[in-house]
Amino acid sequence: MGKYSAAKAIGGEMLDLYSDYLGKPIGALSDMIAGIGHNNPPLDMRMRPIDSVDNPAGSNPRYRGAAPNRTQTYPRYRPKQTTARMQRLEASIADQNNPINSVFDTYIDKGKKLGGEDWYNTEELRDWMVDVLGEADGDKQWREYIELIGTSSTGSKVPQNIRFASLYRALDPADRMRVAQIVKDEGVRPLDAAKRLGVMPANSPSDFKYGHLKQRGHAGNVLNREAGYWEREVPEELTGAARTKWLQANPKVKGFGNDLLGDDTNIAADMHFMRMLAMSDGGGDFLNPQSKLSEINAEIAKKVIGPKRIKKYTSTRKVNGKEVSEINLLKAWQDGHIKDTSPFQEMPTAWADTPKANEYAAYEDMANRVAAKYEMTPAQFQASLWMGAGDMTGLADESQGTFMDLFRRSLDKRGEERGLTRKEMLEDFIKNKAVLSLPAGATLGALPSEDELPPEEDGI
Repeated sequence: MGKYSAAKAIGGEMLDLYSDYLGKPIGALSDMIAGIGHNNPPLDMRMRPIDSVDNPAGSNPRYRGAAPNRTQTYPRYRPKQTTARMQRLEASIADQNNPINSVFDTYIDKGKKLGGEDWYNTEELRDWMVDVLGEADGDKQWREYIELIGTSSTGSKVPQNIRFASLYRALDPADRMRVAQIVKDEGVRPLDAAKRLGVMPANSPSDFKYGHLKQRGHAGNVLNREAGYWEREVPEELTGAARTKWLQANPKVKGFGNDLLGDDTNIAADMHFMRMLAMSDGGGDFLNPQSKLSEINAEIAKKVIGPKRIKKYTSTRKVNGKEVSEINLLKAWQDGHIKDTSPFQEMPTAWADTPKANEYAAYEDMANRVAAKYEMTPAQFQASLWMGAGDMTGLADESQGTFMDLFRRSLDKRGEERGLTRKEMLEDFIKNKAVLSLPAGATLGALPSEDELPPEEDGI
């Protein structure tokens, strides 16, 4: 069915409506229009916030653009001096004639058209939780889930991230720490740890494969959050190295979660944001010391480094029972075997995907300055680049869409598997009556579930 957005005057107010191709309003708003003049109660008495889950994300202008800031900015570690590569990048961006600014223009424009300005707006999810649980508990549960989204975001496709966080949220804090500790120590899947401890969340698929290359890191993030490293003010008793450690803990994942809470200063310097900047700079010091080595990537590296030399920089390790081959391109460049980095422009994983500890504040400051130029928040700037440059940096198709787009899709997939409507699945999720993870073998189309597929590092 074709849909278009149209403004219609109702009771003296202009409401943004979604209509079918004949101009007929659809969904709950259709019911409201049909009731005018028929003694039906006013819209605000008949519609619940949760009813909007059946409408497309962004239908209501209230949920577009930057959300209200409902959090406090995280402080960052600020060294006396950042790295040479960061200084070079900052100088390039400060020069309006430098081509990198044209790159920004191109990808920002593309990302805005894909919803980059709306990406971090989760105000609608908060309204749903408040609708079901009440103001105090709804707000608390929204914050907890969003922060757990942050903890499990490292290397995750966004739909995976949404499901991973739902599992950790479904555990009470004490059980959450016990599960996370086992995952961190032993590298087992979170669900396997939950089974071992006898704390399986309600309505969890008994056979789904929740595994990820970064699951130990996710668990460590969860433990750090529960231990207080995710508070937004440095504890007064911390000084020296302890204070530095606190400031350096999980800067990207904390920034990601905070942006989903509406923060207008922090950014998530995710792998795609970093890759885009690194590829635009092209300097050898931006090459990745742990680049994934597929057959195609190996051929590129052999041509540049040489078929004999490449063995020196290649290693293989097992992660979750799977062999993962990597190449240290940074070391090869430092040893003088990479003179020209241009062949790696076709290899997104060749480039640095994480800021160094003494770079993060500088990246955040840079994002704040450049975002102001585009009249965006830093989060909107980062999200627009993330979406706009996805073809360049290797962003998976299933990660395209705003957070609320992808959240709705996750509800649909789990709801279809359970035989529930989207709204029913949402209510179960909010009340912690079901996680969003899919069972192994659930196809819901032509492909197996993402949790069944070999884990790929793709996320924000």
